Amino acid sequence: MNQTVDLRDIIASHFWKEFNSKKPHQIYAGGRASTKTSMLALKISEFNLEYNNCNAIVIKRYQNTIRNSVFKEMKRALKRLGLNEGVDYKATVSPFQIHIFKTKNDIYFAGGDDYEKVKGFIDEDAPIKMVWFEELTEFDEPDQIDQIVATFSRGNDDWFITMYSYNPPKNRFNWVNLWVEQMKGRDDVLYSHTDYRTVPKEWLGQKFIEEAERLEKYDEKRYRWIYLGEVIGIEGLIYNPDLFIIEKPDYIEKNKLRILYVDFSIDCGHQTSATSCGAYGYATDGRWYRLDSYYYSPHEKSRKKAPSELAQDLFDFRIQICKKYQTMVDTETIDSAEGALRNQYFAMFGIDLHPVNKGKNKEELIEYSQDLLDTGKYVILDTPNNWIHIKELKNYMWKKDSVEKGKPEPDKEEKELTGETYYNTYTNDYSYYYAEHSCDDFQYWVKDNLQKLGLEF
Repeated sequence: MNQTVDLRDIIASHFWKEFNSKKPHQIYAGGRASTKTSMLALKISEFNLEYNNCNAIVIKRYQNTIRNSVFKEMKRALKRLGLNEGVDYKATVSPFQIHIFKTKNDIYFAGGDDYEKVKGFIDEDAPIKMVWFEELTEFDEPDQIDQIVATFSRGNDDWFITMYSYNPPKNRFNWVNLWVEQMKGRDDVLYSHTDYRTVPKEWLGQKFIEEAERLEKYDEKRYRWIYLGEVIGIEGLIYNPDLFIIEKPDYIEKNKLRILYVDFSIDCGHQTSATSCGAYGYATDGRWYRLDSYYYSPHEKSRKKAPSELAQDLFDFRIQICKKYQTMVDTETIDSAEGALRNQYFAMFGIDLHPVNKGKNKEELIEYSQDLLDTGKYVILDTPNNWIHIKELKNYMWKKDSVEKGKPEPDKEEKELTGETYYNTYTNDYSYYYAEHSCDDFQYWVKDNLQKLGLEF
């Protein structure tokens, strides 16, 4: 170490009182940019410099996420404390480990997806004194946590700390929210809930503050969840209808906009589910437009379109959109679970549709699409074909029983278009039912283009 650092200069004031706490269980909840992750990395680093025989382990749910998250954050914390890699500590990636030269302490990193490997870090001569579960919500149940804590708490007679950090899930029935409510009543638990509002503004940057204020203005409920870390509930409608921007079909022509390129995204149906494809154009005003929709529902029809017919329809849709807007294609996305149509499309046209990485669960897909709606940069042209997309967005709801079980799923039931008629000009066919198919193609498109849409955080 070649300099003296005042911890109050690098730790947000809302953590000053609890930074040195040795309470056995320490739960840190909060919204985006509350700096809880950087504080905990500093806490482990400081304790490892202050105490001998104070080894620590940092655990995330998945081993393959360690390098670019907690491992990087811990090295950053050591640097902020004035330590130099190779001089004051040694860091390795195989295995992920940091060794402090001064105290001979080790900071280990592990994925909770392999409990047997986690147990391999036990050393009776050098017990683990600090355990940090980062992004607690990635774990499936409290038993996974309890097993790991029990493993490392053995052999400690003086003190042992387990720290948990997470952004609260919006659903109050999520196991993390239920577990935390139980833990908060115990004498051996420190509970901290923080948000960005007490973090120095120069740490956050003006753009972050502007984004938070914009969301507070246009979607106050999601602002409270994302930025304040509040449990806001997850019942009812999935999308906020107030965020839908719907323009007349000739809006692009009247405002002399150009579509620079277009993306296509396909949700594939089978015997009863519809196939939906959205055409998403990026315009010269910096916004994304759902230009039009292909939508074919085989529900309760005696003859269903074959994969070759669907492939031909979708290719014709592609050609017509590009011709109408005099533009080129950038990304073409398809449901990763659908192999038949993808193969058929390649066989007929030599175009390899990109299977979307749908992520760990449906909630994640929905979150990304909600993030795009929050930006105010998604516009739906009110064409006759896009009518079904608007209908499905406005009626997209959570299944109540799945919410109460802590694992929310959208309602996928096919519902009859009673008193309404939908005709799609690209399929030359009527649909008598609707569900969530165009919502799915919307979500697949967003997930497949996060960086392009400016949604990578």
